[in-house]
Amino acid sequence: MIRPALMIRHQINLGFALVLIMALLTIFAVIEWQIKPNLIEQQKKQITINQKGLRDLLDAKLGQIELLTSTMAQTAAKLPKNEALFKKTFPPILDNHGDPTIAGGGIWPEPNAFEKGVTRRSFFWGRSEQGLEYVDDYNDPEGSGYHTKAWYKAGEGAPADRCAWSEAYIDPFTRTPMVTCTIPIREGGRFAGVATVDMRLEGISDILTRYGEENDGYAFAIDSSGHVVSSPKAALPRGQRAPSLMTVDQMARKLPWLRNTLEAAKDLEDATLVEIKRDGVFGEAAYADLIKHQQTGWVIGLAVPQSRMTAAADSMGLFLMAAIGALLLGVGVVAAVIARNLLHKVQQTTHQIRELVDGETTEALHVGTINEVGELRQAVNAYGDKLKSLLQHLEDVKDELVQSEKLSSLGSLVSGIAHELNTPIGNAKMASTAITDANRSFSRKLEQNITRRDLDEFMADVDEGAQIIERNMTRASELIGAFKQLAVDQASSHRREFDLEALMNEVSLSLRPTLQRSPYQLETNIPKAVTLDSFPGSLSQVLINLINNALLHAFAGRNEGCISIRASTDTEGQSVTLQVADDGNGIPVDRQKSIFDPFYTTRLGQGGSGLGLHITFNLVTGILGGHIEVQGAPDQGSCFIVTIPLIAPTLTESS
Repeated sequence: MIRPALMIRHQINLGFALVLIMALLTIFAVIEWQIKPNLIEQQKKQITINQKGLRDLLDAKLGQIELLTSTMAQTAAKLPKNEALFKKTFPPILDNHGDPTIAGGGIWPEPNAFEKGVTRRSFFWGRSEQGLEYVDDYNDPEGSGYHTKAWYKAGEGAPADRCAWSEAYIDPFTRTPMVTCTIPIREGGRFAGVATVDMRLEGISDILTRYGEENDGYAFAIDSSGHVVSSPKAALPRGQRAPSLMTVDQMARKLPWLRNTLEAAKDLEDATLVEIKRDGVFGEAAYADLIKHQQTGWVIGLAVPQSRMTAAADSMGLFLMAAIGALLLGVGVVAAVIARNLLHKVQQTTHQIRELVDGETTEALHVGTINEVGELRQAVNAYGDKLKSLLQHLEDVKDELVQSEKLSSLGSLVSGIAHELNTPIGNAKMASTAITDANRSFSRKLEQNITRRDLDEFMADVDEGAQIIERNMTRASELIGAFKQLAVDQASSHRREFDLEALMNEVSLSLRPTLQRSPYQLETNIPKAVTLDSFPGSLSQVLINLINNALLHAFAGRNEGCISIRASTDTEGQSVTLQVADDGNGIPVDRQKSIFDPFYTTRLGQGGSGLGLHITFNLVTGILGGHIEVQGAPDQGSCFIVTIPLIAPTLTESS
């Protein structure tokens, strides 16, 4: 017999190796030429979105300073012109609960506006280690005064509710970099001076540094005069940071790889994305997104490494290569084992067929190359008719198996659909069978003398079975109706009389989809017939905010928990107290005094805006005319206590 040059098992092994190599090369090509460019473009868009988030964060911080300055300007316009009163009133306002980003500020009247014949009568406080200290230097008759200062003159034509932001400068009193917010004081429609708040740039720098780190990069800011408001601390070691404000050119000399980005920032009007060939911080290519903050004229930059943009594609490529390679390898091993066994059996069958035919001749098939198939063809030439019959039989069996598989799939689908309804319907069926058996047993007893006990037992069995059927049919009805969308009533934003229990039911109904997707429970205990003449829209928003706050923060790291809402009225019937409590992680005592502050959140960049509880506080203490407090300790849960009058004050009284 002629020996084969290449056996089928060798061809299978070679083919498998080629398929594995081609699959891996295809995955690599698709990722490099299709997926990775798309991901980079998506990441570029995400950087822009992140920049807008940074701008919003900066707007929030600057908005706090703007609101504080506006408050000082309005207060100065309304207060009697009394020196002692000014010195007593403004330091608590300016201190803003010890906000370290506020370096100082004051009230700067026009000549003769505070006191006739007095041209310099300003009130300035600067922050030191001991707190706010009053400084009278600007009132020195021998000094340069303050009316000619750029920050003062900027307020003359400025709007009464928007900051005129100064350029970055080094404060002569505190020796720290800062910017000044100026808002005019207007009395009777005329310009009467300005109110200012000095904000340390260190606070802005901290925000930018933290935001850059959260995005795996670094951030920086440049003001309209070309001074660096915040430099990338990761790029400048502490020993190389300038003691005063750097210019863009100075920063470019220290960081030459950032020069093109800084040049693009000089003439920026809106936003742009700059590619950095090799970033000195990341040691690789990077992208810097530049956006102009219109309110201050600052240019804010956010730089991220290019590897961050391609990390997902690289990870996906390695995963796909490993997964498909392992799959193909497993399939190859199984196929090799099956092929080895199959070929061995083919050789045995060939030998047996040869023995059976024992010389009979049939129409010959082309044998071709002498390998396992060639040997099989030689056997088929001798046993063709029987083999054709066997193949036809196998074809019929194959059709039967295909049909059987279809029926099996259909059965699985029907089983899956019926699974949810099986339990209540099965329970109802067992209950009906039990009632039938009890009826038959009772019918047999009727043929004899029955006792009162027999009748009571029969009635009890029938009643119990009927209740089981009713409960399970109700459950089945609820399951069938589970696909209908729940219509939630929206609470009115107008004042009216309403029942507290009905309002709580509406709130529970609106939160039901959220609660059903979580492992946490909501329990309510509201007395009946508690009627309020108030604002149901505001009260429902308060309750929803407190419940959502518990769902977001209280149960981190826990798979179960309970939120309870209880209400009670005072003995005089004048107010109602709502307690929204949870058995979660609790709130540390040192944080409880800050949770109602705006933008205070422990989940920055994770869905927490820091405004939910601040809005809740304003609604309770403002529109609803009540007060709110929080109690609790770590690992002992927390409880928000809201007390509001049953008859809300009018808006003018509560504002």
